[in-house]
Amino acid sequence: MVKNIIIDIIGSFADGKTTLVRALTSESTLRHSEEKKRGITIRLGYAHFILYKCTECSAFSRHEKCELCGGKAEMFYRVSIIDSPGHKTLMTIMLSGAPLTSGAVLVVAANQTCPQPQTEEHLETIKIMGIKNLVVAQTKVDIVGAERAKKSKEEIQAFLAKNGFGGTKIIPVLSIHDINITELIQEIGKFSPIEYDSGKPKMLVVRSFDVNRPGTDISSLNGGVLGGGLVSGQLSTSDKIRIYPGVLINDTWKPIDTEVAEIQSEFGKEEKAVSGLMIGVKTKIDPSFARRDSLAGSLIVSRDNPPEFKDRISITYLPLAEKEKNIFKKPIQKNETVLLNILSSKILGTVISTQNNKITIIFNNSLLPYYIGDKAIISRKVDNVWVLAGSGTVYA
Repeated sequence: MVKNIIIDIIGSFADGKTTLVRALTSESTLRHSEEKKRGITIRLGYAHFILYKCTECSAFSRHEKCELCGGKAEMFYRVSIIDSPGHKTLMTIMLSGAPLTSGAVLVVAANQTCPQPQTEEHLETIKIMGIKNLVVAQTKVDIVGAERAKKSKEEIQAFLAKNGFGGTKIIPVLSIHDINITELIQEIGKFSPIEYDSGKPKMLVVRSFDVNRPGTDISSLNGGVLGGGLVSGQLSTSDKIRIYPGVLINDTWKPIDTEVAEIQSEFGKEEKAVSGLMIGVKTKIDPSFARRDSLAGSLIVSRDNPPEFKDRISITYLPLAEKEKNIFKKPIQKNETVLLNILSSKILGTVISTQNNKITIIFNNSLLPYYIGDKAIISRKVDNVWVLAGSGTVYA
């Protein structure tokens, strides 16, 4: 059986992530008009490819004919790619997709010193999420001399070793000319999918869409489409589901009950979906609810598996000690406003209690769906930008 795997393309702004995705998949993840205009990934971009394994030399390939020996290759992985934005102001969007990934390709440009602030934060995020599968694509080696390329590799090696990823393969690539992409593929083929809980379905929504054309007759309208991935269980067509937090009606959040009308992935129509695959779930909800990512950050569950749904949360908290000392200057304070990422949700809250590495956060006029034991990531504001500060586990 062919397995599915989701990998995240991470790294700093303008290091060449989207160009690398195009080399891997022949697709561009810049699909939103504003992204095309500005030339950067604003939303989480999706792409995909099929990874084959040669029956003769065991090499991995993007094609049924082995790229190394020319032998016959068979399907090995269906790979979904998340192209995470690298700009510092978009860091919280990257955090939304991190819980879905099994591995990452860290893109580092040779013409900049390593690490850049967002390179560091992206690597900190995958450490927090427990992601072990990693390979580095060293880009822009063609625009620097041999000495700078060598120095860049040394910087990357020191950065990886400092963060517990010593021994990670560093591959210089020239994406636009497809140079060394095959070598990169060999490392991706070694990634192991995360073994998610096989229990009840829990899907993280990172995008939402109204797929209807303007002027479509009401009798022909498609329901709202929710894009994301499962972290446990499976979804099938006709499943009864509940979407949290839902919609705000008369100042009260109301979860939405609906049904799975259809499941699509980048590989086509799916009768059922499990973890390791980015999917779009067509529902029977009013499509206006899903327009322009308005349901991004939602949680989809079966109706018999409701999450906690409260205006506050308590987590154990482990700060990033170096940042707390050098950037924030002091620990998290009572009454401080923080940004919380949990599952695919991001929400502002106020710290109302800090004691013995445990903090309680309250959300003004909002409710958050979560489960006890979920991973939470905290960001604090510095110079009007949210900066990754630490993480914890929900206990209440």
